[in-house]
This record gives sequence, structure tokens and C-alpha cells, in this order.
Amino acid sequence: MRMIMSTILALAFCSVLCQAQIVNAGNLPSPIVTRNSVEVCLNSRYSQHNLSRTSASTQQLSNVLWAAGRAPVTGSYRNIYGVTPTGTYLYNPVSHSLSWHSNEVTNDGAFAIRYEGELDFDAGVSFMPALLASVSLCKSTESPMASCPKGIGYAKTRLIFGAQAGKGLTTQLLVHSSVPEGEPGHLPDPSTAGDNSLEEVLVNLKYVSSFTQTNLTLQQISQILWAGYGCTAHTTTNGRAGLTVPSAFASYYLTGSIYLVNENGVYRYHNRNPSTNLTTRDHRIEKITSIRVRGSLQSNDVRDSLWSAVGGLPEAPCYVILCLDSSYVGQEYAQLETGFVAGNMLIQATALGLGCHFKTKLTSAERKSIQAITSISASHIPQAIVSIGPVAPAGASVSISVFLQGDSRPDAGWVVPLIVKFFTPGANVLNGTPTYEFNLTTARSTAGSTAVCEAMGVAPGSYDVTARSESTLMNVKRSVVISAPNTSVDLGTLLEGNANQDNIIDLDDYAILSTCWLASKAQACFDLRTDFDRNGLIDAADLCLLAANWLRSSPVQILR
Repeated sequence: MRMIMSTILALAFCSVLCQAQIVNAGNLPSPIVTRNSVEVCLNSRYSQHNLSRTSASTQQLSNVLWAAGRAPVTGSYRNIYGVTPTGTYLYNPVSHSLSWHSNEVTNDGAFAIRYEGELDFDAGVSFMPALLASVSLCKSTESPMASCPKGIGYAKTRLIFGAQAGKGLTTQLLVHSSVPEGEPGHLPDPSTAGDNSLEEVLVNLKYVSSFTQTNLTLQQISQILWAGYGCTAHTTTNGRAGLTVPSAFASYYLTGSIYLVNENGVYRYHNRNPSTNLTTRDHRIEKITSIRVRGSLQSNDVRDSLWSAVGGLPEAPCYVILCLDSSYVGQEYAQLETGFVAGNMLIQATALGLGCHFKTKLTSAERKSIQAITSISASHIPQAIVSIGPVAPAGASVSISVFLQGDSRPDAGWVVPLIVKFFTPGANVLNGTPTYEFNLTTARSTAGSTAVCEAMGVAPGSYDVTARSESTLMNVKRSVVISAPNTSVDLGTLLEGNANQDNIIDLDDYAILSTCWLASKAQACFDLRTDFDRNGLIDAADLCLLAANWLRSSPVQILR
């Protein structure tokens, strides 16, 4: 009997050891892909306050830390630490590895994440992918996890995880717009079941600063607002309707202080009805109709004014201004919650194929300008602006080459100003507005036969490309396909003689040349416009170039 009892105790002790979370410094296992969508994870998120200290697996720790590390940083730095039963480790998002930091161990839950950084906003942004990663694990090869941000008893709020069962994933949608469809302020129902995979979205987060100016659809706006601060099916322990983000004591600090700015104007987002009743659910926008700019009434589109007023704000088709009531400004919980909202918007925008950018560290002057431009209440203090829109294609480098006329052109004469423009195919290249315009300076090619320069940042696509110099006609090459990363475009021979830049070589140009005939560069009557070969002397060589191109006009079509 004694032997049997000893065996049972030994097996039980061995079982405990096998279940224990053994965390060591070094590389973590690669995160697993759960195939659960961003939308279902957002809809299923809720905080559990009593977290089990049952050990979590290293794989669970890996998935959560990896997700946290995917979030962008807007402040000067952000460090992520994993607090485990064996100690605290600094997480390296680049190598997906841990290094020893301190002997502090977790005293709540299976493990925790804590942050050091310049901005609480950045910690908040990073909380959300970690939270959603833990939600997604409930339907995976790993056991389910629960989580809860906790600040009481800690110097800074940390995110604590327990290896325990929760409610699971749900697509149940309890929130609908109180505004009838077709009426101003209506938002269509958001989707709670996407066709994406959370981990695949996180690995390709579209945090960018360059957007195409294509306006968002109402469905896209609805989905992003819901993801950021929308109601879910969860009810908190104090009886309030839960949201896609956690909130200290379910205070929901951003209620009624999130604003949308798009081509139609400025709107306030409401997730409650009445707006201050936290037990209710709604999903609507309210237009702010009286917008005053510099004392005069202005309506509708204020995006350009907003962009001009805030340094470092990208041009985007849609902005979401995250504000806090003045009584909450500076509170850690409230600042974190601002980051929660922005983090969710980035994740959801990426899932929709859109990009996001965060503008933080707004100056006092910028905050006042934002309020003045948008008519946001003086008590709602802007904390961050989320820019949203389609991602601009990666720009290509376009190598431009032209041949310059003049047999007596010296080496220095190959260095000339060149105006290069890119137009939509079929555009009027003489009077139309280009998509891109570059004022460049050429250099002589290595082979010595052409003048070359480079235009940077052109979005891949098809363009009509033009080039002209100081005294030449304009050349155009139609339907040029620009591809990243590099494309070369030969724009042919630039025809000299257009001294007055009126797009035709005629008597007016000859008259200019005749007034400075045989003048050299040192003389007052010298006119650079008629020194077509740039040799410092206006002579027969320049006259011959003018005569050779007599009555030619822009645009000169380059076919090869």
C-alpha cells in the first residue's frame, strides 16, 4: 500500500511539473494561425476579473507577445515585458525572443504583459492585438485564455492573462442603428464574422502615411467605428453594455467624444441612446452642422483645413478625432483607452484593405485649431487623430532620359532644368492638371549621349509623361507603364528654339534671338533663352537650331 501511495504521489508531482510554464530566455516558438476573424474576436472580447493561476503554455505566451509587438509606436520608445511565474523578460518583437530582465514574478493569472514607454497611448494600441490574440486562442489547438487589464496594485496598468475557459466566440450582433436606413445619421449593421484570419491581418498591419484620396463607403465607416468603440453582446459586471474595448470599471471614457471627418462634414459617433446611458446600445452618427472657420460659417468638407492645421497629419480621405472630456485628460486609464480605440481601428482597417496612421502629441495650439475647424466642444480635448484610407501604391523611381540638341554643347550644357509631368492617359497635357510634377536638373549620362534625371515616388500605373526645358518644346510619350521599383522612360529629343515658351517656334522666337545676336555670356545683352546649345555664345549654331525646328509646336509626340 505504501508503495502504491508513493507511486501515485510521484505521478501527481510529475503531472504538476509537466503542466508548469517553463519560460526561458531565447527564441519563442512561431505564433500559430487560428483562422478566426478580426470581427468575431472583436465581438467576443470581454474582461474576466478572476483569472486562474493555472500555467499557460509557451505557445500561448508566444502568440500574445507576438501580437502585442505588431502594434506601431508613435512615441520615442515602447518596451514590452512578459511577467511570468519564473521571472520578468524583455520581449524583442524583431527576433520574437525573450531576454532576462528581473526576478519579478506574476502574482495574478498565468502571465502578464507590462509596458514602459513615452505614451500611454502606445501601450493602449499594443494591448488590443494582444487581447484579440488571446480571444482567438479559444478556438485553436491551444486551450482558451481569459484576460483583464489591471491597474490597482501596480505602478502602471498591465494586461493579465489566465489559462481558463470563457464564453467562446460569438457572432451575435445586438447593436443596430436607431436611425432608420436612408435618413441622416444611419449606420449600416457592422459585420461580426469576417473572412480573414486575425494573425494574418496582424502580420500585415497597414500602418502607413500615404493614402489615395478615395472616399470611404458608409459600410466601411460603420465597420471601423464599431471596431473602435462599438457595442458587443457582452454585459459588464456593473450592468453596462460592453464594447469592443476594455475600460477601467466600465467607465467608457470616450463616450460621445469620437468625431468623424470626411468629405461630407464632421460627425459625432454615438454608441449609446440616450448618449450618456452606458446601459444602452446604439450605432449612429450625428452631423455637426455649424462649422466656423475664422469667424465665417463654413459647411461640409474641412479636411484640407484640418490637414493644414496639424503638423505631420497625412492627407487622407477620412479622419477620426479621438477626444477626452477635459476632466479625464492626463488620467492613465483614459489615455490607455484612447489607444485601445486607435489600435482596433488599425486592425479593422487592415482587414478591410485600408490603411491607418496615428497623429499623437498634439500641441495646445493644434488642439485649439482642431476644435475651431470642426466645432468640437471646448470640453472635448483632442488626444489623437486616426487617418484612414486606401493605401497609396508604393512609389516607383522613374529614370528620365532626353537628348539635347547642339553639336557644340559643352559638358556643362548638359546640366539643365527639366520639368517632368505625369498625366492621366488621354489628358490635355498643355493645359490639364498633372498627377505628378517634378522640377528636376539633368546630368550627362555615363555614355555621354543623353541628359538624365530621376523622379521619385510615382505610384505604379499608366501615364502620359511630358518633359520640357527652358527653351524647348514639350515632348510627350503616351500610355507609359510605370512599375515599381524602377522604370526607365526615354522622352526623345527636346527641340530647341522655343525662347518665349509659347509652345511654337516662330518669328517671336527669332526676334528674341536677333536682339542678342553674337552676344557672349559676359555681355549685358546676352539672353540665355536663345543660347540653345548652352555654349555661352549666341551665334549661327543657335540660329541653325531655331531654323531646323521652324514652326514646330508642342506637344511633340514620342512614339518609340
